[in-house]
Amino acid sequence: MKIWVKLLVGSIIGITLGAVLPAAGSSLDVVAFLSRLSIQIGRYVVFPLTFFGLVIGTYELRRERKLAGVYGRLLLYLLGTTVLLILLGVGTLLAFSPERIPIIVEQEPAFRLPGIRETLLALFPENLFHALVGSGSVLLPVAFLAVLVGVNLTFDLHVTNPVVQLADSLSRIFYHINSLLSELFGFAMVVIVAAFLMNVRQSDLGLFRQILVILAIDCALVIFAVYPALLYLLGERENPYKWLYGSLAAALVGFFSGDVYLSITMLAKHGRENLGVPRRVGTAAYSLFAIFGRAGSALVAAASFLLILRSYSSLEISFLQVLWTLGFALLVSVALGGVPGMGAYVAVAWLCGMFGRGLQEGYLILKPIAPLLISLGVLLDVLTSGFVAMLVARKVEAWEAVEPQDFV
Repeated sequence: MKIWVKLLVGSIIGITLGAVLPAAGSSLDVVAFLSRLSIQIGRYVVFPLTFFGLVIGTYELRRERKLAGVYGRLLLYLLGTTVLLILLGVGTLLAFSPERIPIIVEQEPAFRLPGIRETLLALFPENLFHALVGSGSVLLPVAFLAVLVGVNLTFDLHVTNPVVQLADSLSRIFYHINSLLSELFGFAMVVIVAAFLMNVRQSDLGLFRQILVILAIDCALVIFAVYPALLYLLGERENPYKWLYGSLAAALVGFFSGDVYLSITMLAKHGRENLGVPRRVGTAAYSLFAIFGRAGSALVAAASFLLILRSYSSLEISFLQVLWTLGFALLVSVALGGVPGMGAYVAVAWLCGMFGRGLQEGYLILKPIAPLLISLGVLLDVLTSGFVAMLVARKVEAWEAVEPQDFV
């Protein structure tokens, strides 16, 4: 049975349980704990998988003289997709002009993202080995160290070959552990989906129907129109929806878990065996986009912030406010690497805080739909990462064609 089918069956069972179990009290506590445990089990090998994959992948790209080309294209597509999705989110919000949401008086601590100083200190700790044993929510120091090691494995092959072989072996070992977890993750989806639905059931979504419909339209446009059209325009004339079929498992996990780092495990498996993306390209793409390329979360945050701005004022949104949202949503999107599980909602909170003018706590009016905002953002984050990885692999001639009947 294909992995996506296992995940879909687990999701259907989870939806059933989430619909019948009480969405409060001990039932919710138990299911929420099991969901958190399942997500952590799924993320169990993300850091070593990324570290050793980046070490050997960087080494191989440098040996092939493709390092600059791959990373250059990844950065270009990262910026391009983020700008494109933010423009789409802002454009649809302004076009549909949803009704204002009543102001909710509620107080809670605002989210805080690491500043530039903290990021640099984490990137260069006093003890280099601390980068390998730091917080499980910050992938950047691990990725940076891996690239640094990989680049320096080519200076003398006689000296570095044992390290290359060790890194290659460990990368393959953790890949196989990840493959096992991916095969069994259908069981975990039962509690993850149940917890997700129970959380959603706690809120009255009636007030937010219009913004949710707009964001759903945005997701459908990106998935079924924008990315397939880009594939066609960039020269990929075969079925432009094959990449979507190959990414179904990662999309399901990303949406219901709301966790970008967990989705890396599915992207590593399905990117290689479905989309034909080799390790040396895939590991770089998935880690880079998980840290800096949160285009989907940026789309959701930009549209949500404009709705908050409109709800707090009787005036229409001005052109300067739209430009401010476009620019700062882009900046916030590259700072979400430390919040793999709450990206879009944290981004909205940060936009409100930076805008000020009495809007610092404005994000709280969207608190009832926070799980849905996060999930929609991660869904697009994950699909964008897989899409770009496949596109870059093709452009640098590192892609291997896989027929749909051979997908895992």
